[in-house]
Amino acid sequence: MTSAPHLYALPEHRRLDLKARFPDLTEQAISDRLGLTLEQRGDACARWSQRRGHLPATALLGSDGRWHLRLGTAMVCSNAARILVNLDVPAPTPGIVVPHSFRARFRDGAVGLEQPGRPDWDVVLTGEERQPDLVPRAERCPINLDQGDWAPCSVVSRSDWKGRKRNLYIAAAGPMCHACGDNLGQDLHYDRHTHLITGLLCNDCSSHINECPHVVGCYQADYLNAAPAAHLKERYYVGGNRDDRKRAARSAA
Repeated sequence: MTSAPHLYALPEHRRLDLKARFPDLTEQAISDRLGLTLEQRGDACARWSQRRGHLPATALLGSDGRWHLRLGTAMVCSNAARILVNLDVPAPTPGIVVPHSFRARFRDGAVGLEQPGRPDWDVVLTGEERQPDLVPRAERCPINLDQGDWAPCSVVSRSDWKGRKRNLYIAAAGPMCHACGDNLGQDLHYDRHTHLITGLLCNDCSSHINECPHVVGCYQADYLNAAPAAHLKERYYVGGNRDDRKRAARSAA
């Protein structure tokens, strides 16, 4: 019987991935970490309670020349703390003023998380709308830009290998997180042993899915066992941006 039972209970490709992720740890140490996480998480990994990715999203042009995201009826940039954005509000109309600040505003009136050097400003919404995934990153409002509510821009350049591969996986298994299905997919997830991309994950799943200790019976384990778009077998370019054509020529040689 193996001395690393939690590790060897997993499918082989997950074992190899974990060993590649933690090359300085022994199999026993990896197994012990899995066992401890299993005790903490119970029978299945918990899901985030807010299913924000299913809310209709629209990009609205503001008087500052930037595009601002409306999620459902709420403006994502109305509070610098994404989790404090009140989603149960009337939809804004053209001409309404949306105060902008890089400080979080709490419901009791308190203000915190100030970013020094970032000024406040007011934005008047125009009547112009656009599909969020068609808005380039540079034209988006910077408040809560990387918190997972903005769809990744689908218009990518030839040199943006990560954006192009993300579009491939969206076409294969949809824009929602390929693990939880609750929020928009943002990050490419890949196997550290093979360097093959397995799918597209939301910010929440991407941050801790590799810690999932479950063999079956858990949405994260289901993804790790058989990701819905893993059959594409696209390679993740470890080490930075690279030119596809040069890499293909080297491989052929």
